[in-house]
Amino acid sequence: MDGATAHLARRRALPLLAVVVLLALHVFAYPATRFSNDSYRYARQAYEFLGDSPQRARQKAVAAYCADTARLVHRNRLLDQRRFAEPGREAAYRHGCEAKYRDGLTPTGAEYERIFRTRPGYPLLAAPFVALLGAKAGLTAVSLAFTAAAGWLVYLLLRALRSPPPAAVLGQVLYYVTPLAQWGGRPLSEGPVTALMTALLLASVWLLCGRVARGAALFAGAFALGCAVKYSSFLIVGLFLAVAAFAILLFVRRARQRGTWVLAGLATAGTVGVLAVSAAFGLPGTTDSLQDMFTLHWTHPEVASPWRSLLRLDSHYWWQWLQKEALAPLLLTLLAAGAWGLWKRSVPVALCVLATGLTGFATMAAHPLAVEQDRLYVQVWLIPVIGLPLALERLWRRGGTASAASGGDRTAGEPAGCAG
Repeated sequence: MDGATAHLARRRALPLLAVVVLLALHVFAYPATRFSNDSYRYARQAYEFLGDSPQRARQKAVAAYCADTARLVHRNRLLDQRRFAEPGREAAYRHGCEAKYRDGLTPTGAEYERIFRTRPGYPLLAAPFVALLGAKAGLTAVSLAFTAAAGWLVYLLLRALRSPPPAAVLGQVLYYVTPLAQWGGRPLSEGPVTALMTALLLASVWLLCGRVARGAALFAGAFALGCAVKYSSFLIVGLFLAVAAFAILLFVRRARQRGTWVLAGLATAGTVGVLAVSAAFGLPGTTDSLQDMFTLHWTHPEVASPWRSLLRLDSHYWWQWLQKEALAPLLLTLLAAGAWGLWKRSVPVALCVLATGLTGFATMAAHPLAVEQDRLYVQVWLIPVIGLPLALERLWRRGGTASAASGGDRTAGEPAGCAG
């Protein structure tokens, strides 16, 4: 094997090595992950898909939740400076937990249960793995697989924009070291949701680069599967991508080509389709989601004006959020740097990435809760993950250490520095 061939082999091995490291880290960190109330509901559905009766599925999911919670109690006791040497009582805690929740984890209201029943995609995909590995491990395996694939999609996206392999691998690694992987590696739907949104971004770039058949197929498949996992999130991203596509057609003359029109059509059709299916089948909508939030999952009476209450809560939330971010503005700095790198490379691509990333802030605006806020707006990390490698590449080239032949200095009006 000559030097050039060996170099090519090493370059191709880097994305695979990044995946291996991600998996190793998450296997090590697995005991620290939490099987939450949401995880219980996904596990229960998975067991039902496997053929268990609703009662038996509930018992198995409760047992998984209580066993994991007992392990968490044990971990916390080991860090207690006064109780770490005491004998554990985790078995008693687990039995007490199972007795307490023998009728299922609260809340058990029909309205709240209905929200999860309309998200069958994730537990259906996880069902075979739940059968093989158990509830927590099976759900986690699927989420982690989607997260690993999402990093690879970021690599492909950056390569489609003619970024050199080191910059593309950097984007993949950034995906794996940010909250995107932190939440994507848990037994929750965030892994599949964000991975499928990343697939929509890659499809959008392919469409903008003129790879219409490939981009359209990926966009349609990712959007359809995303709606099965969490249709409310893909309603938002479909709407935002449609706005971005029409903005490109309206303001970026050189990007008025077939792929951009297909992107606008697919995003619009997806948004309208979700709205139509939701109306036809009476799926929970935004008002239901607001009532869920303000009533603490319908454990309190519904509020008379949920939209007015949302505006008031948002007015308090975002001001305090900005104050906390100002103390350590890492996210805001990375967002600004990522947006700059995207904008300098390609305005159309920047608009699509910003539209997808900002679905996180839109979700946060619809659920302005301080608890797990980084989970609710996790998609905003897509902006620095994709934009920072482009920004660093531009600065590197501006320093004269590489030629400008890659298209990194293309004018903002061009669709993208697409690979041929």
